[in-house]
Amino acid sequence: MDDSHPRTTTIPSDPSKRPTTPPDKPTRPPHPHPSNLQKLRLILLKLLHRTAHTTDRTLTRLSTLLSTPSGIDALLCTTTYTLTLVHALLSRLLERRLADIASDIAEKADGILLPGETLIASLPAPASTKIIAQIVGSAKALADMIADYRVFVRLWGLVGLYMWAKRMYLAPLPKTSSGENKLLRGLTWAAIASCLGFQVLENGAYLSSKGALTSARWTGDVGKARENKWWLWSSRFWAVYVGCELARLGVMWYHGSRRSTVDVDDGEKEDKLRRKEEQEQDWLWWKDLVSNVAYAPMTLHWSLEEGLLSDWGVGACGMVAGGALLVDAWRKTA
Repeated sequence: MDDSHPRTTTIPSDPSKRPTTPPDKPTRPPHPHPSNLQKLRLILLKLLHRTAHTTDRTLTRLSTLLSTPSGIDALLCTTTYTLTLVHALLSRLLERRLADIASDIAEKADGILLPGETLIASLPAPASTKIIAQIVGSAKALADMIADYRVFVRLWGLVGLYMWAKRMYLAPLPKTSSGENKLLRGLTWAAIASCLGFQVLENGAYLSSKGALTSARWTGDVGKARENKWWLWSSRFWAVYVGCELARLGVMWYHGSRRSTVDVDDGEKEDKLRRKEEQEQDWLWWKDLVSNVAYAPMTLHWSLEEGLLSDWGVGACGMVAGGALLVDAWRKTA
């Protein structure tokens, strides 16, 4: 019996109908390459955009920095001591150049002048020497102006000291506090007392220097001697404060090195927060250390009648001390 089912289910195609190839798609013209002028214009636009963005970000952070008294003081402190250093270094360079000019004139006139004769000459200084002399004068004047302003705005610093002491008084340590906390609290009270003595003496000396104190005790030679004495003793109280700060940092380092370093599994988020807090505390510790180590020789310098540092030494130490504070203040504006 024949199989009645077809051998295939495919319908045979008509051999007369061949598949036609699809028509070719229209070709697009090649994209023209930008010219050198267009490339340069694109680069300039990107550069301008990046510059505008960077400038805007910098000015925004600068505005935030200048909105706080501590930020203003950190910036002015760094600026005035940088100018002091520039003034000291350029003054040495200027003196050396003038000495070379004088030596050159003396050598040339040595074989011309007779014994007992004197040469008086007026020679034009080189342009570079004039520029250096102008920078020296401007740096000195600007540094003195900023320093005077910083002392002036500290006149009401006693109010801040009162609030500092009030916070300490209203937050007494519990009786079960550790020896470290008790020692740190004692150093804090010593620092407050030293700042109080510094501020009172500096205010009196500054007001006397401006002629604001007109009693018999503050006028004439007696008043000038008292003013100088108060300047010295204000710096000595400042030195005591710096010593208290260095002692505080030493206590924190000593006890911190003895703490356990075993990680506690408090969860990933809590661990990240703890590590971030530890990094912040470590940053503040180093900032305070650098600042106070740089301030220490300056306080000793102004605590002595004869001084201890040269002008460039004062400028270098002050620039480091102020720079540490400025870096921290700028970091907080991010």
